[in-house]
Amino acid sequence: QVYGNDLSRAHTEYIPASTFKILNALIGLQHGKATTNEIFKWDGKKRSFAAWEKDMTLGQAMQASAVPVYQELARRIGLELMQQEVQRIRFGNQQIGQHIDNFWLVGPLKITPEQEVEFASALAQEQLAFDPQVQQQVKAMLLLQERQDYRLYAKSGCGMDVEPQVGWLTGWIETPQDEIVAFSL
Repeated sequence: QVYGNDLSRAHTEYIPASTFKILNALIGLQHGKATTNEIFKWDGKKRSFAAWEKDMTLGQAMQASAVPVYQELARRIGLELMQQEVQRIRFGNQQIGQHIDNFWLVGPLKITPEQEVEFASALAQEQLAFDPQVQQQVKAMLLLQERQDYRLYAKSGCGMDVEPQVGWLTGWIETPQDEIVAFSL
C-alpha cells in the first residue's frame, strides 16, 4: 500500500542528494574499496560543516552526511564500476554522467520518491543484490533511533545547488515483529 499527500510527486524525478550515500556504501563495501572500520583522514581543509572536519569511518560519515568522505569513496569506485552497479541495481534513471564525485548532488542521476521507497524496503529486507553481510553493515550505519517498540533507519539528503531544491528523508521503521514500513519524505 502507498500513502501520501501528493502522490503525483511520488513519480517525479529528483536528484538523490545524500540518500545516494546508501548505495555508494553498498558498492564500496561489496567491491572492497573500503571497510567499515577504515578511517578516512580529514585533509585539513575547511568544510561546509565543522562536523566534517575530522577523521571518520564510513558509518560516522553516513551519520554526519559528510560529502567529502563519500566523494572519496566514489573516486575509489571509479566511473566504470559505479555506472555498472547503478545500472545493475536499477537505481533511479541510472545516469551518472562523467563526473564521479557529484552526479548524485547536481545530476544527472535522478530518482523518484517511489523508487527511493522500493530501494529502502529492499535494503531493509536484505533483498538487494549485495552480500547479506554488506547489507547488514550499511543498515547499521542508518540506525537513527532504537526504542522498545521500533527501530528507525533513515538517511537525509539535501540538494541546494539544483532547481527545484530538494530535501529527502528516506528509510524505514522496523517493529519487534519484523514488520517494515518504508518511507521517503
